[in-house]
Parts: sequence; structure tokens; C-alpha cells
Amino acid sequence: MSQKKWKFNVIDVIVVVLIVAVAVLLVMKFSGGETYEAQYGSIRYTVVAQDQPIEVYEGVEEHVPGALMASGARYDDQRIVAVTAKPVLVYSNGEWVEDPNHVDIFFTVEGTVEITPVMTTTVATQEIRVGREVILKTEYLEFDPAIVTEVEITPLDQDLDA
Repeated sequence: MSQKKWKFNVIDVIVVVLIVAVAVLLVMKFSGGETYEAQYGSIRYTVVAQDQPIEVYEGVEEHVPGALMASGARYDDQRIVAVTAKPVLVYSNGEWVEDPNHVDIFFTVEGTVEITPVMTTTVATQEIRVGREVILKTEYLEFDPAIVTEVEITPLDQDLDA
């Protein structure tokens, strides 16, 4: 009886390389290397919808507080918690006067965000930074654009369970 000698071909080499690569990846994953533990913080920010009809503000008051929405998804951990209005000033006959028909609407939003090594504060899929235009949207409200005027992030205590 003749025995066949085993010869390596290209497919055998590829299979061996794949097996070694998977083994290396598994060792790296489970070797206790550097891990990142998610940290969270509370965020409170203010946005303004400028020069809105006074009737819009009156309608908005009925729907605050309310959870934010983005792309059809509701974010219950991100909520509009307060709304205020300030008069819009217009220049008329050489002086600044309040426009009786329009207001700037200020919304205060609170929620929880992940604090990452590369800080990009994202709320309901939008990056939150002072001066940035965002879409402020709930089930009943939508303002596009709304401008972020203030941002405050406070890290949460990670040792609450201890």
C-alpha cells in the first residue's frame, strides 16, 4: 500500500492563518487587557427657539415636561423640564421696543449622558454644544433650529451601590 504524502496548498495556509488570527483575538479579548468602564453624568442645557409667535409659546406650555424624540424614537431619559419666554426687541421709530406678537422661547432639558475619553456629548442622537443648532423635538413639539445657549454636565457618583 502506498501512503499519500501531505502537501500544503494555498487553502491550507489560509485556514491556518485564520485559526491563528482568531486565537490571538480571543486571547487579547479575555486576557484582562485595558478595559473601559462606562461613566455617566447628568446634563442640563438650555436651547432657544427665536422669534416665535406668542401663540406658539402658549401652546408649548401645555406640553412641558416631555421626553425628547429623534428619528421616531422616544428618549425617556432626556426630557424638557421647563420653558420660559422672553420678549423679542424690534427697532421702531429710533428706539428698541418689545414686539407684542413674538417671543424667544427658552427650553431647559435634563438627562443622562455617557462621559467618554473623547467628549462628544450626544443627546437623542444630536451633539450638544453651546452655539450649535439642534432640532428640539418631542411627541407634540418641534423647533428647527433651536440654538444651544448653556450646557452643564455633572458626573454621577459611580459608587452608589457601595
